[in-house]
Amino acid sequence: MDTDRREFFRVADTAYITATAFDPERPAIADYFPQLHQVAVLKEFENVDAQFSEFLERIKDPATRKLMDLFNTKLTLMTRYLHIQTTQAEHLQAQPIDISEGGCQCWLEGAHPVGEDLALAIIFSPSYLSLFCHARVAEAITDGSGTRVHLEFQALSETQRQSLTRHLFKVQAQSRGS
Repeated sequence: MDTDRREFFRVADTAYITATAFDPERPAIADYFPQLHQVAVLKEFENVDAQFSEFLERIKDPATRKLMDLFNTKLTLMTRYLHIQTTQAEHLQAQPIDISEGGCQCWLEGAHPVGEDLALAIIFSPSYLSLFCHARVAEAITDGSGTRVHLEFQALSETQRQSLTRHLFKVQAQSRGS
């Protein structure tokens, strides 16, 4: 039954991924990727955007509503611009991944043996939702410059799990619609 549940939430997606060895003495995953802190902070823009959209629905005056909608669009574009700037500065390449609530399959540079613990940064494209988490290599196939890995997420917070689940449902709905 657990396999059925995991398969239901598994989707094909695109993301920027970077990883480094996990140190149990340093559990705050975002600290492993200081160059990507901007992405983590920009996640707060999404929270403000959701509240802004909710407030916008209550505005009755068409001119005020249009002005507020334009402001919200500008905020969204600025957020995406900053995400793009960060991923380009770090020379991250978007790649196809398979992801579920339990883990993901992706390609990582270098050798990554089964059982290795990793600090992982996943930035979904084009939404730029970010997930900074601890993962363990469950399967690995090394091919010269990198490794195709199946990663199992370790102890996602409830907030991370909910955010990931919402993202998976959006991706699933978009793939059904196309």
